[in-house]
Amino acid sequence: MIWRFNHKIRSIPFGKILRVETLSPATIHWSVDDWNTVNDSQTHGVDLGIYMADLTTESLAEGAQVKFTFFWLQENRWENVDYTINIDKG
Repeated sequence: MIWRFNHKIRSIPFGKILRVETLSPATIHWSVDDWNTVNDSQTHGVDLGIYMADLTTESLAEGAQVKFTFFWLQENRWENVDYTINIDKG
């Protein structure tokens, strides 16, 4: 399932990987336990000026949530917005 700024999905089915796509390089700062622990995933460039990272969400239980924000590398700044994706029944 793909999340983009122009397509902000709010949920993904259980067992799926969450792919996040941006238009500039970023670190995706994310958590599956309400920010008690965090992960950082770097986007990598693909064709046509798109950057992406896959968040390993396929083993999360139904009802879990993924929260994430962005650190924009070129601008050296945080997004300062948290986004939430719910894990739904597959």
